[in-house]
Amino acid sequence: MPELNVIRSTISQLPESGPLVAVIPGGTTGIGSYIAHALARVFANQGSKLRVYIVGRNASRADSIINAGKAISPGSDWRFIEATNLALLGEVDKACAEITRQEKESPLHDTPSIDLLYMTFCANILMNQIITSEGLDSFLSTVYYARIRFIQQLIPLLTAGTFPGHAISVYAGGFEDGTKPGESPIGLPPPESWGITSVRKHTGFMKNFVFEELAQKHAGKLSLTHIYPGLVDGPGFYNQDNPTWFKFVWPIVKFLASLYMTSPENCGDVMVYLATAQFPAKESRSERTKLPEGLQVAKSTLGESCGGCYATGQRADVASQPIMYRNVRKPETSKLVWDHTFEVLNRVEKENAKSSQV
Repeated sequence: MPELNVIRSTISQLPESGPLVAVIPGGTTGIGSYIAHALARVFANQGSKLRVYIVGRNASRADSIINAGKAISPGSDWRFIEATNLALLGEVDKACAEITRQEKESPLHDTPSIDLLYMTFCANILMNQIITSEGLDSFLSTVYYARIRFIQQLIPLLTAGTFPGHAISVYAGGFEDGTKPGESPIGLPPPESWGITSVRKHTGFMKNFVFEELAQKHAGKLSLTHIYPGLVDGPGFYNQDNPTWFKFVWPIVKFLASLYMTSPENCGDVMVYLATAQFPAKESRSERTKLPEGLQVAKSTLGESCGGCYATGQRADVASQPIMYRNVRKPETSKLVWDHTFEVLNRVEKENAKSSQV
């Protein structure tokens, strides 16, 4: 586990390697906004090298993030991409199309490319189950399907740069949730078990295997990490739609857990650290920063050095298991997860295309 001074020293190297383009779906609030602030701090004296796309639904919050970013990092370029509901894959597609259009029209690099993709958006996990107009569970869509769709749509730009792109999913990295041999938590949990724990179990399982496949398919070009951010205070805990019991309990829990909570500043810095040389693309020979002295390249979810797919805890510490899901892996597991995932994405894409023609 790297110390915070090592993390900050390492991320301070990012501007030295040239321009950096970051996309943050969910960047208008919570952890996404902390990442935005961290990037602004890192590029405080070299703002002309930084471009950040904030993707979300709240324009006023986006304006606040953007104004703060410009103040911290003069000369930096901040852009708001409106997306009313990122549980909808159609909204993800529109956002990606607009980002791609803007990057192609006025690339910050010599060629259009994206360096960092941070996905932090999530449906309110305290609400009852909601099925979207596309037929997907809103919770599972925001933490899994929509995030894979962002990566899929932006891969041409994520893999086009001088250095490998980094895709980071902020949600329950390293959690196996007691998955047992013989279990295959693919797709939506059954109605009788649906809830925070079961959705997390299915999400972690599917994301792990799809990320490994993507790391292999884009070896040397794309690093993928899913992280458990720990307990980080943010607006989600004070949402007006939260159940009454939670509004009563949370102040007590916050007081008791305050010593263990991660501060917004520390959280943002750790997230940016995931884009450094300790988490390289598979078989990568070139990263934007140097590896911190005394530290080794993180082991991948397959237990490999330079494996390209990582699961970490709240301080960028890799999962304790030498190989994730070691006891449940089968030769066909990756293909089953991959086929299911892209069958869902392709089905929704086709249905959305038909609807747009009506």
